[in-house]
Amino acid sequence: MIDLRYNYPVLPAHHELFRQALAALPPDEAYLLMEPPGHYAADRAVAAAWLARPGFSIDPDTVHLGCGGHHALVAILLAAQLAGRTVVVDAVAYNGFLLLARRFGVQLVACPLDADGMEPAALERLCRQHRAAAVYLTPTVHNPLGLVMPLARRRELVEVARRADVLLIDDDAYGFLQPEAPPSFAQLAPERSFYIFSLAKAVAPGAKLSYIVAPPQWREELINAIRTLTGGSVMLLTRLLGTWAQNGQLAQLIADKQREARRRQALAAAALRGLPYQAQPTSFHLWLPLPATADVPALERQLLARGVEVVTSAAYQLSSNPAHNGLRLALGNIADDALLTRGLSLVADTVLG
Repeated sequence: MIDLRYNYPVLPAHHELFRQALAALPPDEAYLLMEPPGHYAADRAVAAAWLARPGFSIDPDTVHLGCGGHHALVAILLAAQLAGRTVVVDAVAYNGFLLLARRFGVQLVACPLDADGMEPAALERLCRQHRAAAVYLTPTVHNPLGLVMPLARRRELVEVARRADVLLIDDDAYGFLQPEAPPSFAQLAPERSFYIFSLAKAVAPGAKLSYIVAPPQWREELINAIRTLTGGSVMLLTRLLGTWAQNGQLAQLIADKQREARRRQALAAAALRGLPYQAQPTSFHLWLPLPATADVPALERQLLARGVEVVTSAAYQLSSNPAHNGLRLALGNIADDALLTRGLSLVADTVLG
């Protein structure tokens, strides 16, 4: 089976890099311990320095360490007490968050979006109509659409959030792949924005460490949520990846992944034979829109019969909307170029009929 569903690219050279880094760590019995939430200011300062952008700093006191992206999302849902309350999401939104939110009894409302992301006027109307508590976004290399929300649109959404008095949750799972990414919502509206940078995608799926930024008034609630869920973060990962953030190794690893993603996007462009799709040049996934008349479930069945697994638009919507028919194709799970090309070619053959 050719798996075009998941996106955890690990480059061959990075295995050796991990081995060398572990061997070079200075002796410290603390590596086997959990790092209690809210402690170890030096580690949080390293994270804050990594997350900073020119002209936009991060206060280390607002940074927390989690165990990956999903752990961070659950911690935020708990800390902000969003169970039973309304959260606005894109009309096509990350399916992992939709599943988590439903599990916690969050009421989800879909907001229309355009080529720049969530539409500000529609967001303001929905926030007031449904008395929303928060807005969930993946603004940098959107999952699944691949869009990058420009700075102007981010500022518009911040103004809407301030008028409607809602929290913003900025899930930056793929932002590391975007060179010169715009500032996060935590930098534009620190008083109401949660932000997640997960290293599981940037480094490796086993690197379950996340940097979470929270508004100052939610600090204690988030600490308590993290403590309830896991007791803290893994000290070994915190120190190892923190060292890489400081010495330039993390930046180099990310640059390697951007180059590899660009190469795989070129393979995809050739294999899809002119089919229109949405993607960033340095991302590991693409969105293949389908006509509103397309029978997407039937298409998925045909692909499975031909040995190809994909994620369809149904996974990313609260209710079926043919205007958003499409397939998300992940390029990061298959290391063999020939196999990846074959899978994408089978998708093209099936879509083109």
